[in-house]
Amino acid sequence: MQAELEKVIAALTAGDHVTATGSDTRGHEVTRTGYVLADPKVVTARRNGVAAKGWRLFVGAKGTAPTERTTWTTLFPDAGAVEHTPEPQAGVWHMTELRFVPGVKASSHTTRILYGGKGGARSAEPTQSTPVTVTYGDDGLYALWDPASGTAHGAIKLSTKIWWAHLPEEGEQDPPTNPAGREGTQLPRQTPLL
Repeated sequence: MQAELEKVIAALTAGDHVTATGSDTRGHEVTRTGYVLADPKVVTARRNGVAAKGWRLFVGAKGTAPTERTTWTTLFPDAGAVEHTPEPQAGVWHMTELRFVPGVKASSHTTRILYGGKGGARSAEPTQSTPVTVTYGDDGLYALWDPASGTAHGAIKLSTKIWWAHLPEEGEQDPPTNPAGREGTQLPRQTPLL
């Protein structure tokens, strides 16, 4: 198993899209899906109170600094896995809690998504198609806003369900409209969506 894991890790390069299961900085098991942000690094880390050799992977959203500890995943020879996974497709709608949107965390001020409106049991489809930045605020809420216009589209908790999609890369086509074909609607400024 160690030889296989070493071979897979040696083949990783920055920019690969992967799912890695290992330990976070507190020793808890964690699974991260995202881009390899820097070359893997051999480290000595604590595991069950004992120092052990392993590989640190830096996995997160594009543009995230690998120095952010929330990207760190340590794989040990007898515990850990990493595999290449397909890159996310721009414009494909998901309805999840905000916490499951890749790149959303307290230290992030640059997570960009296509916002489709509030989700939930009564929400069968997105109601808008608005590019937003997700920013953590000191009050424990996450602001959804457009930095170009300064328009706020709401303030929500991590547990709030929303419709979201990945934005296309710079220079690609404009984001798709929502499946119902309706024009995007904007929420009133500073409207909480709790």
